[in-house]
Amino acid sequence: MIRNILLIILALVSGSSQAQMGGWINTGPVNFPENVSGQIHGIGRVSQIKFHASNPQKMYAVSASGGLFITTNNGVNWAPAPGTDQLPATSCSAVCIDQTNDNIIYLSLGDADYYSNHFGIFKSTDGGSTWNPSNTGIGNAMAVEILMDPSNTNILVAATSSGIWRSTNAGASWIQELPGAFRDMKQRPGSTTDLYAVTASSFFRSTDFGNTWTSVTSGVSVPAGNGGMRIAVSNANPSIVYLATTSGNGRILKSLNSGVSFSTVYSSNTQCLVCYEGSPASGSQGNYNIDINANPQNAEELLLVAHTVWGSVDGGVTWSQRTDWWAEVHTDMHQIEFNPHNNSQIFNANDGGVWLSTDPQAAAWSPRSDGIAASEVYHAAQSPVLRQMVSIGTQDNGELYFPGSWKTNRGGDWNMKCAIDYTSGAQVYYLGSGDRRMLAPHSGEQSYNPPFAPTNNACMAFVRGLTGTGFLGVDSLFRSTNLGNAVPSWSLIWPSTARIRDIHSSRSDSNVLYVVTNNNNLFRSDNALSSSPVFTQLSTPGSSFLTASITTNRYNANMVYLSCGSQVYLSSNKGQTWTNISGNLPGLNIRKIIHDEYTMTERLFVNPGSYVYYKDGGNTGWTNHPGLPTVANVTDFMIYNDGSAASVLRLSSYGRGVWECDINNHLPPAPEFYADREMICPGDTVRFYKTVYGAANSVAWSFPGGTPSTSSLDTPIIVFNSVGTYDVSLTASGPGGNGVKHKAGYIIVTNGQSTAVQEGFQGLPFLPQHWQLISQSGVNWVQSWLAGGFGLSTRSAVFRNYSNDTEGDHDRLVCPQVDLSGISNARLLFDVAYAPFSAANPDSLIVSVSTDCGQSFTPVYVKSGTSLATAPALTTAGILVISARICTSTMSIYKCRLSPPSLPWIAQSVREIPCFLLTSHPMHHSGTGPWPVVALQPQQWSIQLPSTMRPALTIHHCQYPTALEARPN
Repeated sequence: MIRNILLIILALVSGSSQAQMGGWINTGPVNFPENVSGQIHGIGRVSQIKFHASNPQKMYAVSASGGLFITTNNGVNWAPAPGTDQLPATSCSAVCIDQTNDNIIYLSLGDADYYSNHFGIFKSTDGGSTWNPSNTGIGNAMAVEILMDPSNTNILVAATSSGIWRSTNAGASWIQELPGAFRDMKQRPGSTTDLYAVTASSFFRSTDFGNTWTSVTSGVSVPAGNGGMRIAVSNANPSIVYLATTSGNGRILKSLNSGVSFSTVYSSNTQCLVCYEGSPASGSQGNYNIDINANPQNAEELLLVAHTVWGSVDGGVTWSQRTDWWAEVHTDMHQIEFNPHNNSQIFNANDGGVWLSTDPQAAAWSPRSDGIAASEVYHAAQSPVLRQMVSIGTQDNGELYFPGSWKTNRGGDWNMKCAIDYTSGAQVYYLGSGDRRMLAPHSGEQSYNPPFAPTNNACMAFVRGLTGTGFLGVDSLFRSTNLGNAVPSWSLIWPSTARIRDIHSSRSDSNVLYVVTNNNNLFRSDNALSSSPVFTQLSTPGSSFLTASITTNRYNANMVYLSCGSQVYLSSNKGQTWTNISGNLPGLNIRKIIHDEYTMTERLFVNPGSYVYYKDGGNTGWTNHPGLPTVANVTDFMIYNDGSAASVLRLSSYGRGVWECDINNHLPPAPEFYADREMICPGDTVRFYKTVYGAANSVAWSFPGGTPSTSSLDTPIIVFNSVGTYDVSLTASGPGGNGVKHKAGYIIVTNGQSTAVQEGFQGLPFLPQHWQLISQSGVNWVQSWLAGGFGLSTRSAVFRNYSNDTEGDHDRLVCPQVDLSGISNARLLFDVAYAPFSAANPDSLIVSVSTDCGQSFTPVYVKSGTSLATAPALTTAGILVISARICTSTMSIYKCRLSPPSLPWIAQSVREIPCFLLTSHPMHHSGTGPWPVVALQPQQWSIQLPSTMRPALTIHHCQYPTALEARPN
């Protein structure tokens, strides 16, 4: 048994001079998250992209709620324009970059997608580092587009929610030239004077760069109730102008004379260009998501985006659907743009970020959004026992969770308020749906049987040390003592009609429970765990109508801290009387108050508005902890606190994702590490990886029995030559001292286990101990909780190639070694469920065996196409694993002359018809058996290895016939 020991001296903080806060960092998602759901995923909503006038590598992305992002390498990586983080809480809609001096940038504040105003236009003269209002005259109008006169950089034209506005003095002041609620504006290619603009129902043209405008009505036939309209032009033929409408299933109008008159070239009652699917019955979203563009090299070739990508090659007369709303590229598309420096690149700005296609048909897409840390988080929750486990629900990018790197486990809008309990498996409760799930890939949801209709207005609290106990309420309060059951039961312990603002179980005495209501009342029970709790009614010292939060002191049961509105109060007698300790806090409503439970004194953290303030010891004043973005509203405030340097504050924001800061940088650093393999063959190498929390200057590794036996590298590679078990230690040194992580018996060097290997993929965490993943594509085998209907099966190992666009890569699932010395035969038994994407895209399952500890593999089992399929072709994201779709295969492996006697195998998934091997890498596992291999085709299925009444994978030591056999169930 491996023992994990963390040696750190924990000090109780008694004053602010000892406690040291780390700086705020963006936890993210910063880079594009990994997808473990069946629907296409994203990172954050982008409303507009612009290209630098002369630098082909430089681009600008306007995130709806997170400010402006800039790339200098064609979108490979993005970084925020630092000054937009310090804008007032707002949205952003459009950007204009001075074509002769890119230090000058104009940015419109407002939401183009939801068509709402904020603070008008701001200007930067230092490349986005600082911003100042540039909105005299234009006020708070939201601009959907800002264009600069190519012959005079002082002249700007803005198409806004309150008309067309023009500036002749570089944005110092603006004059309205045309009233109206405008949806788009374009400049005629090759012209320095001609502009086109549209409202939802009208088209206008200007021949003097926006000074005067003419309404064009000839042929402008717009469907009734139209919500929005977009314009397309092409360098290939500047005389052609296209209009696309949101109503009428997406009507297309075309002008051959530079917008003097139009004719309708496409209108259909049976095909919808702006709907989720081609059928008009699938629905659309109006002005929120639509754009049209013409190929700069061919004016007859059009792309239109809304929920999906559509293309036309005959000037808009006929259209073909190029993508699905749930696949290929994120839906809710706001802009489609050809790169003016490289027309083979097509960029798509949508609710998932920025995407790129180099496919002439615009059917294949890949995210180009690393660094666009603009996730709009509705709600978030932090595990109290797992530092690297956070759940966030986002606008149109589903739920993401953070087990060290961000993973998307569902799509669409996910606005559920949530809470994570004290169990080690990270179980999250969704208050708005009444369901719960483990935060693991493909884990299923189950109801926690709430005693009232689920609502985000509910509050929930768990009891440390009693993982089966929780409290839940909207007005009346309920308690469950059997949350560990499949269907928990709840009992009413306190009836009420007032809205509950917060519930808190005392950190010093779990029998004490506090409930704050919105009618300025506080209720305390001193026997909350008894069969019939009694509550004492107290008054709050301030108004709790809008916000209220309560916490307690772990070392003093009488000490209670309460925030009401913008004020903070202290009680030293369990809420009987209160002292106002608000001091110099700003007059902003406080979202949450947190007490550092590892200090015996008054170390408090509060979240007023978009700020975090803290107060240490007996200090009367509060300190603002700077470094947070103010452009995005904070949505939740959380803590993970184990008393070490790993303790961290986190908050979520609507527009800039999750942020965090260490709270104990004065303590010794807290190191953690893991190895790429824990069980190896003699002579194999192991690579080690570290994470150090807190302030550290250096690290030192110790590998007794390994070569080398010490290292100061971040990721050392160590050789272990002899059979045995080996300890590993990592010491991190910093200003606060030394922190040591020691794992006894961590590395096992063996020729393989001599007992049968059995694995059902039922346990947590996934992978099972001593198994290994080797991925070329970046997508891995994961655990699914959706297997069922076959014996006692509830979980499986699954590889989903449906959203995996890499071709030919091998993604391996590797089992431990097995020592077959003295065994003449071995049998491998495994269960497989597989649905192909189509008959035209067959996949293969190959089982391979290694007899040289993984140096080489020999295929012993091959199936493909219809002979492998256990279910009909499936064009959706996954296969439902039921008994009728599971095939059991048995193989006998002749093994009388094997040398060495250890047999490993790997399961790999490949994405192309040349099937890829699923074999196990013997060096890290032992398995005489081979493993199913999967050749994955583009946009494919899933292959699952479900557990049953017996384990899904069993390697038996038995005397079977030497002939190889493989038979279906």
